[in-house]
This record gives sequence, structure tokens and C-alpha cells, in this order.
Amino acid sequence: MVELESQEAAATMKVASAKHVTATVALRAGAAATSLAAAVLVVTNRQDRWGIEVNFTMFDVWVAFVATNFFCAAYSLLTAAFVKKLIGKTWLHTLDQLVVNLQTAATAGAGAIGSVAMWGNDASGWYAVCRLYRRYCNVGAVSLALAFAAFLSLGAACTLSRYPRTRARH
Repeated sequence: MVELESQEAAATMKVASAKHVTATVALRAGAAATSLAAAVLVVTNRQDRWGIEVNFTMFDVWVAFVATNFFCAAYSLLTAAFVKKLIGKTWLHTLDQLVVNLQTAATAGAGAIGSVAMWGNDASGWYAVCRLYRRYCNVGAVSLALAFAAFLSLGAACTLSRYPRTRARH
């Protein structure tokens, strides 16, 4: 019996190894959990002192940080749910790189503003507001650490999407 080309390709289809799938799902779920936690912490973070309330909407970089972390959480969950079908797709690595870079940019921007808030900047006349709003700044620092953990986790998943461990299925 003669096999068609499509039947030959299906006979030697590559399938991801179970360890690779498990590791990828764990990394993406970890990225989703930490980026979601970072976003929720920032959204719920408020401190009132002398009638002046500080919250994340006062700073555009924190609004972008929240949006990016919610997006990163959704992307990570979605790709974790369909990881078996997505492993081996060349476009997955490209999207992973995009999301990792977005997460990095949002975390770096929020960290830069957080640094000025924490220590001030004498050259530009910025006062270290964290002396007055210590609790608010501490929660912001925790959210930055969580976002950095999300970056590391999604970066590792991005590496796995570039070099998928597959085996031939006959």
C-alpha cells in the first residue's frame, strides 16, 4: 500500500515529552500567579496621611505596571492551558519574547519611579516621599519583587519554547 506524504508526516509527528510539558506548565502558572499578585497588590495599595491619599492612579507608570501584569497573567494562564498544542510552534517563542520584554519594561519603569520615591533625587528636587508613606512604598516594593519573579518564570518558559524537548511519535 502506498502512503501519501501527509500520512508519512503524521506518522513521524513530534510530541513533547511529559517532563517538558510539566515544566512549561509550572513556569507559566508561576508567572501567572506572581504577576497577578503583583497587580492586585498595587491596585489595592493605598495610604492616607494628613488627608492626602496615595494610590497607584497618581502615577502613569504604575497604571502601566498593573495593566502589563494583568496581561502577563492572562497570557501565561492561556498558554499554560494549551501548552501541549502550542509546543513546537515557532510563533510561540516570539510571543513569549514580547511578553517577557513587556514585563521587563513595566517592572523597570515602576522600579525607577519607586527608587526616586524611596530615596529622592536631590538634583531634580524630588523629595523621598517614602519617608511619609512607608507602608505604601513597602507594598510597592513587594509587588516589584513579585513582578521580577514573574519575569524570571516567564523568561524560563520562553527559553523552553525556543528549545522544546520532543520525541518522534510513530
